[in-house]
Amino acid sequence: MAISNYHLASTEVSAPNETIPQSSSRQIIRYLRWAGSLLIILSAVGFMFQSHADLLPAYRYWVSLAIVLALCVGGLVCNYWLQERTGARLFFALGAAFLPVQVSQVSAMVYAYVQGAQAPQPDYSWLQFGDVHPALIAVDLGITALLLVAVSYTSFSMLAKRQVKTLMQAALLGNLALLLPIREGFGLPVMLIVLFAALSLIERRFQSDSTMKLTEGLTARALVSLPLLILLGRSLLYPLSYWLAMALATMTATVGIVAVKQYTQSALVVYLSQCAGTVAVLLIGPMTVHHFGLPNNFYTVAIPVAIAMFALSTQVVYHAKAYRSLGSVLATGLVFTALLNNQAFAPLLALSTGIALVVTGGLKFREKAPFFLGQLNVLGGILFYCGYVVDAYSNAPWLFSISLGLAVLLLASLLEKKHQLIVNAVGNYLNEIKEWG
Repeated sequence: MAISNYHLASTEVSAPNETIPQSSSRQIIRYLRWAGSLLIILSAVGFMFQSHADLLPAYRYWVSLAIVLALCVGGLVCNYWLQERTGARLFFALGAAFLPVQVSQVSAMVYAYVQGAQAPQPDYSWLQFGDVHPALIAVDLGITALLLVAVSYTSFSMLAKRQVKTLMQAALLGNLALLLPIREGFGLPVMLIVLFAALSLIERRFQSDSTMKLTEGLTARALVSLPLLILLGRSLLYPLSYWLAMALATMTATVGIVAVKQYTQSALVVYLSQCAGTVAVLLIGPMTVHHFGLPNNFYTVAIPVAIAMFALSTQVVYHAKAYRSLGSVLATGLVFTALLNNQAFAPLLALSTGIALVVTGGLKFREKAPFFLGQLNVLGGILFYCGYVVDAYSNAPWLFSISLGLAVLLLASLLEKKHQLIVNAVGNYLNEIKEWG
């Protein structure tokens, strides 16, 4: 009490100079909290990686449990004895962050028990939790469930009180998915996609709450994402299947191209995330071709890339015009390759692709490359049908000449009647094209 009175008195005397010591002391406190948090996290990671990994699985779980309980005790001391809420929030946030690790450990025990000795295990011994008695697994599961509810609720109440219910639902859903003994097969990518979609919907709900954009709110949002991150990391420890690779590529593209813009204003982060998302999307095509045994030719390579470029151009922040231009070039190459090879429905493909490029890429986004390449596709489709005109002329030249003469006369009449209108339309068209990018 005497120290508090001393600081209060000194503050009243030297009010003009109070900003410097307060700001410096806050920085020191902030650095100390960062240092303490990093020491705890690195110590826990070091426990797993170092020689203690040869401990029995049950002992490794109880060490993790002791860490969580110690963090909770620290939070209670800060809250009730020191009356310091920031430290209490930090302790309980760290405790809530360690809980998914415990859930993952219990999940490994359940998985080893359910699948038996033939269950594939990670190569790292500190991730293996086999040969645990079922009664001990049940006790560990009960303790973990109680701590998960209690610590998570306390942490979320301190970090974002208005969103406690939603945060608890997201945390329980993620940890439930983490607990399921699924490591391989089609169920793993389905579980990842469902959890990712659910968290994305919850994140969209948080966007309208300004408190969730503060440091405490961002911390709470990060905590509910931890089970998904652990699931992703754990899935990479097992053989990578096609469906798992598709799920990972889909999530990478969604986060890198769509979601990242909601979390940061950094141009570098957005640009790098866009590149990663684009690469993830482009890898889907080759993986699909390889998985289903499709012929590896120009069509199977260019078709998914062209579609992806146009789809991504509506979402990317940088180089959207380049995406559409590349897509237009690939689409044009596909059309003329099909025409030259006399592929079925190639003329219809040329006309439909040309119209799509003119309307979507040209008229909608006012860009020259898709617009003129679309016209080139339409022209290619029309020229293909000109072969039928030549055949008609060779079979009945007199009928063809009469039809051509009638068409020329009608064109002359149209030009005489609509001459000025046509000239103005062409002039407006050329001026409009000059203004396009």
